Amino acid sequence: MLRELTPDDQQTILDFAYQREIENMFVIGSFIFSPNPFEFNTYLGYFENGTLVGLGVYFGRWNDITLNAESTTIINAFVDEFVKQNRPVKYVVAFKRHALPTIERLKVHGIVPDKISEQTLNLLTQENFNDCSTGAEVQGTADDIDAIIRLGNIMEGRDADQPVTANERARISPAYEWLLKQEGEIIAKANIHGISQHYAQIGGVMTHPAHQGNGYAKQTVSAICRHWFNQGKQLTLFVNNDNIPAIRAYARLGFQPIDNYIHAEYP
Repeated sequence: MLRELTPDDQQTILDFAYQREIENMFVIGSFIFSPNPFEFNTYLGYFENGTLVGLGVYFGRWNDITLNAESTTIINAFVDEFVKQNRPVKYVVAFKRHALPTIERLKVHGIVPDKISEQTLNLLTQENFNDCSTGAEVQGTADDIDAIIRLGNIMEGRDADQPVTANERARISPAYEWLLKQEGEIIAKANIHGISQHYAQIGGVMTHPAHQGNGYAKQTVSAICRHWFNQGKQLTLFVNNDNIPAIRAYARLGFQPIDNYIHAEYP
């Protein structure tokens, strides 16, 4: 049986997510980053004999579908329901075993990705950590939000000075951003975009094109790692399989590959 979950189901969602903690960090993190994630996210549960056996989440701020179920039948049911609800799809992000059937079911509804990136999930433990931070890195504040968005626009080839929207600002949690600045301008950054009891997941790693090749990405990532190791977490991050420089850089920090991931982007 499939049904939409409510705030009364929060503990049921978390109990399921923690059975596969490293696969469900975005789901777990949604309850950490927001006091009321049901306001903008839709959570679907699939139950068999009263037990939750599959979880589908639509992250409304990103138009992103993330599904976790071992059965293709359940994944198909989640996709069908989100399509029925007219949820616009911009991204599908999940471990490969969950993402591929999600993408195939969306195609049945005429929803075809523009781009599919194969990625690898990497894990860093404290004993393997090679710290490249210098102490110059700073934690973000609310005053940095627009500058963070502008850097992202530059990296995506968009106009750096285009107006910043309220939805874009709502996506940024500045306390989870680590920045490297030069003359007051952000030249490199990284953030935590997934978190759970035992892990913190790094994302949003970028260096301004004028400052690339100087090791600043390793520096900001190291600063995040050092901070979250002190909070008792291990660190994970995704890297595109064709991004050889990044793979080498993260390997030098001590990250090791552990699983396969898919990031699909839609028109």
